[in-house]
Amino acid sequence: MADDRETQLIGALEARLKAARAQADAARGDARAANAELASARDAYAKLAAQVAQRDPTAQADITAFHAQAQTLAAKASPEKLAALQRFADGDRAGAWPVIASIATAEDSAPGVGPAAQAASARQLAGLRDIMRAHGEATTADVLALYDKAAALDPSHFKTQIERARLAHDLGDLTRAKAAAQQALAVATTDSERADALKTLGEQSAGQADNAAAGQNYDQALAILQRVAAGDPTPEAQNDVAAVLQDKGDLQVVMGDFAGARASYDPALAIRQRLSAADPTSAGTQDLVASVFQRIGDLDVKVGDLAGARAADEQGLAIRQKLSAADPSNTDLQYYTSGLLRRIGDLALKQNDLATARTDYEQCLAIRQRLSAANPTSAQLQDAVSLDFFDLGEVAFAQNDVAGARSAYQQSLTILQRLAAADPTNAPIQQLVLRDMTRLARLGGSDVGWAQVADEYRSIKAAGHLTPNDDKVLEALRAHHAADGL
Repeated sequence: MADDRETQLIGALEARLKAARAQADAARGDARAANAELASARDAYAKLAAQVAQRDPTAQADITAFHAQAQTLAAKASPEKLAALQRFADGDRAGAWPVIASIATAEDSAPGVGPAAQAASARQLAGLRDIMRAHGEATTADVLALYDKAAALDPSHFKTQIERARLAHDLGDLTRAKAAAQQALAVATTDSERADALKTLGEQSAGQADNAAAGQNYDQALAILQRVAAGDPTPEAQNDVAAVLQDKGDLQVVMGDFAGARASYDPALAIRQRLSAADPTSAGTQDLVASVFQRIGDLDVKVGDLAGARAADEQGLAIRQKLSAADPSNTDLQYYTSGLLRRIGDLALKQNDLATARTDYEQCLAIRQRLSAANPTSAQLQDAVSLDFFDLGEVAFAQNDVAGARSAYQQSLTILQRLAAADPTNAPIQQLVLRDMTRLARLGGSDVGWAQVADEYRSIKAAGHLTPNDDKVLEALRAHHAADGL
């Protein structure tokens, strides 16, 4: 909910809190001055948070409920746990976490503590761990393990199942993500929950190339959300409609229905631009506008409108660079920014501006390698790194640097083959493996030849995951006399 100025203030206050905490911990003798600074930093942070929260009346109920939950937790906490939670809140998350986890284990093992209480404890720990993940201090797998524990203890908790689907998707395990989404749908009790579960289920089906099922999921979710928004047109309800329209547009692009995709993206953008205009200080709303611009840019490329694509991508990039600069510790914003950098590089490559393309791709790769190193369990980040290597291979090939192109394609392929082995149901990953192998076979001089490309093509065909673009691969296989039986 914070605007750009407030986001910068929050970052500064977080740094002040952490420094004050360290100073207080290190104080010897008369520590009154250090503790006074720590108390002052906490007070300044609390005042700013209250100021930000007051601006969004639609979020007040959630904020009040969260505050009450935190107060209840604090009131029931032992002095040791309260101190650890305070340390976490002061910014020393890595230092506080082992203490919090150890105390939670002891509490869960106490006599009389049942599965419901243990599940609630696991959810609280998962929430804290997810905060650490967003700051590069924990991995996706760390967070998912805690939500899995909560789900085993209480499988009827809707939010737990949705989080499991989200995190399993990030790990690259679409089968696991789909199972969690199906469980979420089974335990949903409200229209909003059912729509959220259907949207999440559609995302997993789309990832497994079950486009018919994904389309049905999205249409059902959209019908529910449009009905909800008509009766209660809050910003949240309107944005939920935009989110499903965006996902539906993504699916339509994959299916080659570019006109349909435009008919989905345009109203999604209109909704989000209207919401952003109504609350121009909201960083979150601005980021959602950027996400639609990114999709429209991709669509413009497919229909050959490179000028339109550049305009959309540059608008999206400007928004995300501004947001990331205001919140430099936010790893998600860094990742989103890298995605638009890559697209700007794609446009430069299409226009034969190879130097600019290489610079954009290298910047993108540097960001994603850093993020992937901090969260090595994220398949999404590994996949992104592989795409950057592929892009650099394309630039090197265009510059007649055969050795550089071969090296880049091979690095991309190595990552993708590992991801494909971990989840054979992931159709987009299979397609990317085929693309890398085709490039390497074309170059020669590697362990990948046309026979290996043919084997991969057969595997994708057997899984029912071929796309219209694969016709070009088949033509190349025929040209190299490697298409027997295809």
